[in-house]
Amino acid sequence: DPEVDADPNELDPNFEHVTEFDVDEDGVEVGYDPIFGRSNPIDSRTKVTSMESYFIDDATRDDAIVTPTFPENDIEIEYNTKIKNFRKSLKIIDTYKDPFLGDDYDVPRNVAKWHGYPEQTKYPSKPFENNRFTKPEDKTDFTKLDPYRAKKTAVQLARSKNNEWLPKGKSEAFHRNQTDIFRKLNLLQGSLRAGEVDEEIVKRIQPALNVLGSVADLLSMHNEGKVFRFHYHGLIKHREGMAAWTETLIRDCGVECTGVVFETGWRKRDPYYDGGDHWFGPY
Repeated sequence: DPEVDADPNELDPNFEHVTEFDVDEDGVEVGYDPIFGRSNPIDSRTKVTSMESYFIDDATRDDAIVTPTFPENDIEIEYNTKIKNFRKSLKIIDTYKDPFLGDDYDVPRNVAKWHGYPEQTKYPSKPFENNRFTKPEDKTDFTKLDPYRAKKTAVQLARSKNNEWLPKGKSEAFHRNQTDIFRKLNLLQGSLRAGEVDEEIVKRIQPALNVLGSVADLLSMHNEGKVFRFHYHGLIKHREGMAAWTETLIRDCGVECTGVVFETGWRKRDPYYDGGDHWFGPY
């Protein structure tokens, strides 16, 4: 538990670790990539201090179970100590070549073990509302809802155009502004408004309308009865294919057709196919 236990990834102060890294002629750290970051095996967890076996290390050595390297009072003991101290003062990193990395990288033998990042058991606490519009007394209290209802409510609020993230009336004003252009310029394209139709052509394409059934309703005809507008009720993912097929059905009735437009209004997706939830908001 990171809140109670000590961090196992902290470096041991008894050892000296690498603080400066090799750079290339451009001053960039060797093995550094701007996208993937560092790749040099020699990093800040590499130990510079030479590692001794616990049998002979001064901190763990037990002379009772280890055969002395030199006899007592041997003149070589002092000389050997000087050599060892000089070798440590060189601060040479003990490395080897890894066949999988090739000859470009030296892999250190002695590194501080990395235990990984602490496991995240919960998300940090954050306020339920992060906006300027909701008053504290009007906010939705998710703590009083069970997990299922809390998720449903969150999805509804996130998908709705008029929720507690927006001031009252903001959504209605947005939709009114989007649809005013159809009324001001008397446009049909892009809306679900019905227009003029030629009853004679309607009778001729009746077999095609019977095939379409309740999937599409004829709204208007344009370009001398050669372009047909329909209110499409089917799946959005089939919209283009159904429009192309409808052109073929109309031509099979002996009527010239240069285009078919399927209007869907504010419907942009298939609610019953989005995660199995039919609630899709006031589009």
